[in-house]
Order: sequence, then structure tokens, then C-alpha cells
Amino acid sequence: MFTDENLTRSQELLRAIVFFNQKGWSPATSTNYSVRSTIADQYIISRSGVDKSLFSLNDLILINQKGEVLPPFNKSGIKSSAETEIHTALYAKYPSVNCVLHTHSILGTTLSQTMAGAGEIIFEGLEILKGLEGNKTHELSASLPIVPNSQEMKDILSSLNEHLTPELNIHGFLIAGHGLYTWGNDIATAKRHVETFEFLFECFHAMRRY
Repeated sequence: MFTDENLTRSQELLRAIVFFNQKGWSPATSTNYSVRSTIADQYIISRSGVDKSLFSLNDLILINQKGEVLPPFNKSGIKSSAETEIHTALYAKYPSVNCVLHTHSILGTTLSQTMAGAGEIIFEGLEILKGLEGNKTHELSASLPIVPNSQEMKDILSSLNEHLTPELNIHGFLIAGHGLYTWGNDIATAKRHVETFEFLFECFHAMRRY
């Protein structure tokens, strides 16, 4: 069990996971979530194979940069997501990133597939764009890259690398036919980004119908 500040972070991450599940953004045992622990190269992450409607604090575990489960969580059958490498790669590349969230909403998944040929979704002129960290006005364009899906995380990361500039000027990305990844300098910011993108997905989908 986590203690002190790591317990606080775990509790906040759990509240976000419960919220996402209630919104229908984490069906079955899908999705994964993490936050940087008090030790910079160790991360609190959701363990694999757990129905998110049943998720509890006991389903959050501690891993290192290699994705290895650390004591006292390294028990038989306990493992982190197959996509752990995406989390650890983002943390390693960007010290300012302290939380990574991955959801599987219907619209996020559908748009990631139907817009895959474009390689991105561009959102423009909507007030909700101010929900993305650093945006001060609706008078801008925000790109959400779409990368091909793969069972090999190195392939996804290779496709993603062209979008990862030193200053990290994107707020997330979609994996085609899969779902959304976003992040923030804390859990609250990353959660706000999920909500912002989900609202943008709904707006984008509705506007395409008219």
C-alpha cells in the first residue's frame, strides 16, 4: 500500500479512474493510467486486466523506468499494462509530465479510425480549447496527431516521435482504432485534458453531420 504523498496521488488518480468509468470511457478491462511517484523515475500505474468498474486502490502498483513492478507490489500475476512503455517514454522525455492518462471512449476510438488517413484532427475556434494547458484564447488551431495502432509499443512510439518536439507543443495523441492518450503536469490537468478532448470529439462529430 502507498503511504504519505504517494497515497494522496494514488487516491486522486483513483478518483479520476472512477470518473472516466462512469462516463463510459474505460469499457471492460481497457485503458491505463499513471502518475509520477515522489521518486522521479518511479511511477504509480494501473495494473493490467482489472475491470475499471471494480477498480480500487489495491489495483494501483509501482513500477520503475523499465516497467518492472517494484516491491511490495511484485506478486504473482501482478503486471502493468502492455502499453506501459508509452507512459515511461513520455515521462523520460518530458520531466514536466507527471501524469499520463489513456481512455477508450466511443467517439475517440471512432474518430481515431475514420480520421486515421489524415494523420491528425485539427480543432479550431472553440472556446473549450482553453481547457488545454497554455491556451489563452479560442482563436487558435490545435492538432491532435493520430498514429497507427500496433501490438508493438516501439512501433507506436516510433510513429509518435515525429510529433514530440523538445517543447512538447501537443497535448495528446490518438492511436488509430484504439483511443486517446493525454498528459499533464499533475493529475488535475491531465484529467481536464481528457474532458476537453472528449468534448472536442463530440463537437467535431456533430459539426461533420451538418
